[in-house]
Amino acid sequence: MTDLDTDNLLSFCLELADESDRISMDFFNQNNITTEQKNDGSLVTVADKTIEEYLRNRIAEKMPLASVLGEEAGFVQNESDVRWIIDPIDGTHGFIRGLPVWATLIAIEREGIITDGVISAPALGTRWWASKGAGAYRSDLTSHGHDITRISVSNIKDITNAQVLYGSYSLILNKWPNVDILLRSAWRTRGFGDFWGHCLVAEGAAEAMLEGEISPWDIAAVSIILEESGGLLTDDMGNAVITAGHCISTNGFIHQAILDSIDEK
Repeated sequence: MTDLDTDNLLSFCLELADESDRISMDFFNQNNITTEQKNDGSLVTVADKTIEEYLRNRIAEKMPLASVLGEEAGFVQNESDVRWIIDPIDGTHGFIRGLPVWATLIAIEREGIITDGVISAPALGTRWWASKGAGAYRSDLTSHGHDITRISVSNIKDITNAQVLYGSYSLILNKWPNVDILLRSAWRTRGFGDFWGHCLVAEGAAEAMLEGEISPWDIAAVSIILEESGGLLTDDMGNAVITAGHCISTNGFIHQAILDSIDEK
């Protein structure tokens, strides 16, 4: 595979996720995981670094001209119009504490457009993926193998019947001081952090997910899965970007109502 041969990019993403799952689960099953504190106060483990190094090496072997943006090693600019965006473990703090809600996120961007994304959560036995124009899918590991289903957002059209999720209550309150108006008006609210809340929106189990503080690698893969499942992921002005530092994902039907609610003065 070269930078000019992109037909099998999603297959390559899924292959990378398979190996990332093996590495991450080996670390997750250990009793002691070595951690360090980064400059921003968040934690990083040897698992994060090992997975990202593996992904970067495999990408360099297959697509030496591609650029790569990763959470741990930053951005490496190259000659191709292809950029890989990776988060080796989204949900590191839960990973450290033994929670199963964490995942490896892998996305491909071409000329500024996210075209493919994979979210693999091996401790949940679940994986989500999408390719532009080809739909979004979820696979679940069962005793009979992998059950694969195409996913789509719900058709709920008002906030009073909506399940609204958020990553951190303090962060969304800091970002949108009036967010309680929205939360009180929703049918139900829950704090399901990291990738999972967005995936629940994509598969129709919830209608909205709010993130008050976010990085591009946290939502690049999420964005194409939301798009292909019929949903939306934007900033609080309605712009479909992954660089705003925050995001709102919805089933699309209640998106404008969500934006209007958090913008109320």
